[in-house]
Amino acid sequence: MKRIACAAAAVVAVGLLAACGSGGGDAPMATIVTDRPTPITALPATPRSTPSSSPVSTTPPTSTTATPTSSAAAQANSNDYAGKAPGWYYFSSPSGKFECGIAVLNTSIAGCHGSLPDSAPKVPGSGASEAAVKPNAVQLIAGSPAKFESLGDPKFHRFDGPAAALPYGEVLTVPGSGSTNGLQCSVDEQSGVTCTDQVGHGFTVSAEDFDLR
Repeated sequence: MKRIACAAAAVVAVGLLAACGSGGGDAPMATIVTDRPTPITALPATPRSTPSSSPVSTTPPTSTTATPTSSAAAQANSNDYAGKAPGWYYFSSPSGKFECGIAVLNTSIAGCHGSLPDSAPKVPGSGASEAAVKPNAVQLIAGSPAKFESLGDPKFHRFDGPAAALPYGEVLTVPGSGSTNGLQCSVDEQSGVTCTDQVGHGFTVSAEDFDLR
């Protein structure tokens, strides 16, 4: 009886081992574990945030450097304006509104005829009449204040030919000789004709305004 029981137990054990070792489809697949590390995909680099710069002022800094003054006015060549009579020089304004002259003789004089302003004061007439009349000239005698006058002859008009125009911004200087003071004149597009002597007397005249000194 003991041999039959052992044989039966052996059969049962063999069946169990066969069932356990079978590669049947219902058996769970073994999980394979490897020691290779799982590759890690690198993430794109995140750009560093740039700190915002401080607001830039659009207001220019105040300069403490003095603005350089403009260069001296250009000097006209006096020979280009010389008249036939010795010591006389003539010019006109570029607009043609004034004819002017400078004479450096025993006494230096400068003056202009032309479109004198309506505000110019009346002056004694050149004739015997004592009635005041509108001036036809402005004149500077070196060493004395300038003034309006009524001259019988247009002595600042050039009769031997047209007077050359004195360009805006140029200065016509006629130096004196001996004890005679020199004079200079210039023309500005806005203020008109200016003539001065060496001690500060002079005039500025345009069709709209004047200044005598």
